[in-house]
This record gives sequence, structure tokens and C-alpha cells, in this order.
Amino acid sequence: MAASNKRQHTAPAQPPAAELAAMVSGLLEETELWQAFLGTHRRLVDRLADQMQTDHGLPLEWFDVLIHLADEPGARLRQRELRDRMLLSESGVSRMLARMAASGLVERRPADDDRRGVEIALTDAGAQALAAALESHRALVATSFTDRLTATDRLALEHILAKLTDPAEGS
Repeated sequence: MAASNKRQHTAPAQPPAAELAAMVSGLLEETELWQAFLGTHRRLVDRLADQMQTDHGLPLEWFDVLIHLADEPGARLRQRELRDRMLLSESGVSRMLARMAASGLVERRPADDDRRGVEIALTDAGAQALAAALESHRALVATSFTDRLTATDRLALEHILAKLTDPAEGS
């Protein structure tokens, strides 16, 4: 019988607990600002999501979909484009849009230019839900974020965010 050419895959050796603890400690020290940024983002988004659900019965992701649709001519987008804007998987967006359609906030239909594509359109009920939620959302963003920053803070943050998202600055 011929020997198999398949390689045996073995897991790398686990470092000793003390070495692993030192590695994790080093990472946390080196990424302290990053961890603070992520924690702040999570707390702000959680606050916005709680407010949206409590005050309007809308998941924050649904509100985001409604905003994207309302901002487009004809209040419609192809599902693929909406997925790309929201940074979700195809299946995740598809399930969410199915729930939103069942709630009457959006309508799914074949795209006019390509029957294989799916177009998502804002319904009257979706536009009403969005209109009802906009002011309280804007107010919470202001009190939780914008109003807490001075004009100088906002300019600095705009500069920092642009620097972090500019691929030419990444080297």
C-alpha cells in the first residue's frame, strides 16, 4: 500500500501560561487607545440602539437601511449595493430585509434592469417610521457625541478619521 502524500496538520504548541499572559499584557498595553476607541464606539452604538428600539420599536440596523433608502432618488437601492454600504454578509442582509418587508417597511422586487437582481424600495410605512425616529435619533447623537465636542475637537477628529481611512497614509 502506497504511503499517503497528505500532510498531517498539527496544532502549534501552546505557549506556557506565563508566556501567554505576558503576550496578552503586551498587546493590551500596545493597543490601549484602540481598545478605548472600540469600547467608546460600542457604548455609543448601544445607547443609540437602545433608544431606537425603546422609542420607535426599530432595530438600529433597520433605521440605517431606511436612511440609506430615503437618501436615494426614488428611495430604492439594489440589495447588493445596500449590503456593501452596511458591511453585512449577503445572507445577513437578506434575512434582515425579509423581516423588514414582512413588517411593511420596505418592498423587495426584481430590479428593473436585471431580473436576477433584487431592488429594495422604501414603503410609505417605512418613510413614516423613519420620519418618526429621525428627530430623537438626531437629538441623542447630539447629546451623546456632537455637543460634547468643541469646534476644535470636531476638526481634529475629522482630520484623524480621514487620516485613518486614507490608504496613502497607511504606510
